[in-house]
Amino acid sequence: MHSVDAFVKNEYSVYYGKMPKVTAAHRESRREQILLAAWKCFSSNGFHSTSMADVIREAGLSAGAVYLYFRSKDDIIVAVATQVFGGVQGRLLDFAEQQPPPSPAEIATFLVRQPVLAREQAPADLFPLLLAVWSEATRNPALTEVADSILKGLRTLLTHMLERWVEAGGALPMPADQLTPIFLSLVQGFVVQQALAGSPAADDYEAAVAGLFAAAGLGTDPAGQVIATSS
Repeated sequence: MHSVDAFVKNEYSVYYGKMPKVTAAHRESRREQILLAAWKCFSSNGFHSTSMADVIREAGLSAGAVYLYFRSKDDIIVAVATQVFGGVQGRLLDFAEQQPPPSPAEIATFLVRQPVLAREQAPADLFPLLLAVWSEATRNPALTEVADSILKGLRTLLTHMLERWVEAGGALPMPADQLTPIFLSLVQGFVVQQALAGSPAADDYEAAVAGLFAAAGLGTDPAGQVIATSS
């Protein structure tokens, strides 16, 4: 008599034999393969015009293989959005603990540079995808929760960075937590303009942000020296 595990189904067919072990690395690789396909589909066609069949076809896998990792398109959307949002947060964490503490101007220019760097490394055009994520977050409760959590984390981290600058001798015109939404708006405004009109150029926008903060007295180090920002 054959053992229970003698007849098993893989991604494509039923076969006879012991069920092979699937390593964590293989599972993660397969999951990334699906998300890469989803990035491409969502960036080209948007969320609502993309079907699970589109993602399955782009991934080159069977439907069973894709549904093994994601129960629905909404699950894939949330996973893609988490990747999109999470990248900036990780890079900002590394930048946050620099010594001396970065000035508000340096923080702002660092932030507005991040979507450009992320766009260069993304598997598909990032900016239309970002617009789609922000739009979808207004109607998808699971995505709203992800976006809210990550934005709160970014605001908390930015507040910490500004407070470090104040502790080192800098001065802000208002409490740090009231300024942090402005920093995030600079990034969102740049992405929206680039996605819709293809301008302004990243270098011009970054220079304008640095000039704006310098004019407000926030482009200096705590000792009062003007900081030259660069990409």
